[in-house]
Amino acid sequence: MSTSPAAKKSLLPPWLLYAIVAATCWGIWGVLSKGPSRELSGWMTQMLFTFALVPSVIFAARSKNVHIGTNKPLGLFWGFVSGLIAAAGNICFYLALEAGAETAIAVPLTNVYPLVTIFLAYFWFKERLNLIQAGGIALAVVAIILLSGEAKNLGDPLAILRRISLTPWMLYSLGAMVCWGVFSATQKVSTNHVSAELSYLAWCSAFVPIAIGIVIFKQLNWSMSAAMVWSGLAAGALNSFGVIAAFAAYRYDGKAAIVTTLAAAIQPLVTIVLALIFLGEKVGLIESAGIAVAILAAIALSAESKPAGPSVS
Repeated sequence: MSTSPAAKKSLLPPWLLYAIVAATCWGIWGVLSKGPSRELSGWMTQMLFTFALVPSVIFAARSKNVHIGTNKPLGLFWGFVSGLIAAAGNICFYLALEAGAETAIAVPLTNVYPLVTIFLAYFWFKERLNLIQAGGIALAVVAIILLSGEAKNLGDPLAILRRISLTPWMLYSLGAMVCWGVFSATQKVSTNHVSAELSYLAWCSAFVPIAIGIVIFKQLNWSMSAAMVWSGLAAGALNSFGVIAAFAAYRYDGKAAIVTTLAAAIQPLVTIVLALIFLGEKVGLIESAGIAVAILAAIALSAESKPAGPSVS
């Protein structure tokens, strides 16, 4: 069936569609991971996540686009590096929790990792945003903080500042924030050279040595209920498909600064809506404000300027 020019203009650009899919997958993951995150250690959660990569790996490996690439060695290298950095961010966050991280500071701090991506996108990729998108990024950062689950603690900023110091958990939290921000940027580098599917397979391969290292060096409790195992695997699978969608968003010319910030703002929005519907949770004034700000940010971030000429990868 042919599509009229007017209809084509009304369709979402592919990068925006994939960014929304990524945020939706991660938002559902946020609901499913509530149980495992309360019952299991961070290290065990990481192991379940690694096992949960299998369905998405099969999906990516069977894609007709898996062999596409202009510079496969370079694309695979950056995909693998992205996986290592993402896993390092996870480990830093687990270490922060083990070191007694104060969630009132650690959660909002790590959630603003898009600021690192924005910095790299500006100086490394030379990405430039229009005025509306710049305002959207500012709104998205506000929404991320409001929807972080710990925004209620921001009512006493002086108390928070008194608790901030270069303690081990603070350093680990900063490490997680930097790693996740850099990982989001290196995803873009990988997809400049190979398909999203091939980038993702390289990304997944980095989690194998990490999992082996956890088994060797960490004491794991493998005794858990079947319901907890399936919940953890389902959450990990959704997370992994979200990562594929993010790779696809970058592959379809999505700007790193916009895709990362947009997904980070919409993800908690999806989680909160699903928690309202299925878990019976209630939303306070701060979270309601965060939802409104996130919607405005998403609209602003999707306001693409008309290209002045051919784009350069």
